[in-house]
Amino acid sequence: MHSRLELTLDKHAFLHWAERQEGRFELKGNRVVAIANGTRNHAHVFSNIAYALIRRLDRSCWSVTAANFAVAIGEDIRYPDVLVERAGADGKALSTTEPVFIAEVLSPSSLALDLHDKAAEYMSLPSLEACLVAAQDEPRLWLWQRAAAGARAFPISPQELSGTAARLTLKALGVEVELAEIYAGIAPLA
Repeated sequence: MHSRLELTLDKHAFLHWAERQEGRFELKGNRVVAIANGTRNHAHVFSNIAYALIRRLDRSCWSVTAANFAVAIGEDIRYPDVLVERAGADGKALSTTEPVFIAEVLSPSSLALDLHDKAAEYMSLPSLEACLVAAQDEPRLWLWQRAAAGARAFPISPQELSGTAARLTLKALGVEVELAEIYAGIAPLA
């Protein structure tokens, strides 16, 4: 669940404020928005995505972060569940404007936001090559991926992958991951 606080900050002030807070927040339209904590399944899915990428990517070329590193989109600040950018950036930076890959894991309260609004915001970044939204309770992914590196536009509709036998292919990163790996450890639905 997202709720607005009665706090208005610019991007720079927000990043320094958020660094000292307990809990999770984002900045949208100069307004601070509280982000609800996720479920165990949510944490497993984004951790599994990050771990799969860390195992497959050359760390001298790529940096993978999960859940606590910001991406700046214009004046807004978002904290995607998984972010990949080129290695070598300032280690003390509080945000990036040049992610190559971003993943968000859906929560019941964030379905419309993550699948539509945030995905569109992320895809406005010139550096982004792929944007992934993952279900948390079943092996299902939605992937927007540029047709070729440096292509201008993303497809209007995402590629949908489902089932543990499906494979996620991230062309810009040169990796493939089976959904069985991404969804390992997910508790069955009641």
